[in-house]
Amino acid sequence: MLGIGWIIIIIGFILGAEKNYFSLIASIYGIFTVLCNAKGLFYAPIVGIGYCILYIIVSISQKFWGEVIIYALVEFPMCIALIVTWLRNRNKDDRSFININRIKWKECLILFISIIPLTFGFYFLLKAFNTNELIISTISLITSLIAEYLLIRRSKFYAIGYMANDIVCIVLWSFAISSSSIALLPTLLYFCFTFINDLYGFINWLILERKQKSQSVEQNKEIPQN
Repeated sequence: MLGIGWIIIIIGFILGAEKNYFSLIASIYGIFTVLCNAKGLFYAPIVGIGYCILYIIVSISQKFWGEVIIYALVEFPMCIALIVTWLRNRNKDDRSFININRIKWKECLILFISIIPLTFGFYFLLKAFNTNELIISTISLITSLIAEYLLIRRSKFYAIGYMANDIVCIVLWSFAISSSSIALLPTLLYFCFTFINDLYGFINWLILERKQKSQSVEQNKEIPQN
């Protein structure tokens, strides 16, 4: 899957009459990042820090301040939090992976209630920065925030949040290409590919969750009962 994503991005870059090398590099590197997340590898957030920096540079060039805020003030600190959380929750049977967590419905309810005031707050903040595509940028920020929280909590539903964010970003960068430059095509193709990858991530985390649950049951059977 990694190779296919890279080929698609590079072909899109070659076909474009104009070239944006930061867009290309960020897209190639980003595919590796999301694939690490999809596989539940414990070092995924470490890889994610590099993508945050590259994506911030591309977003600044288009004055997508919502994306800049997402990655500078939300994604980057959350990558640090992810590193700490995921290192503490590595699977005992296979240290390359993290333990999948199930969050309770009350936590989900609190999350979505808290998102309502945050949405209005971020809207007016981005408006003050004269952000391009204000409404879309606001939605992108909020969906990314939800996905990152669920990722920190090691919930498989992080992938649903990112799939929603991917759709928003596809629309956002489509507008950027139509009004600015075809050189940004690699970034658009990246989000198209990450949508597919996040769907794969959701399925893969379901499989990991069932496998870890089965391992836990087997280990409990081996513990002698008094």
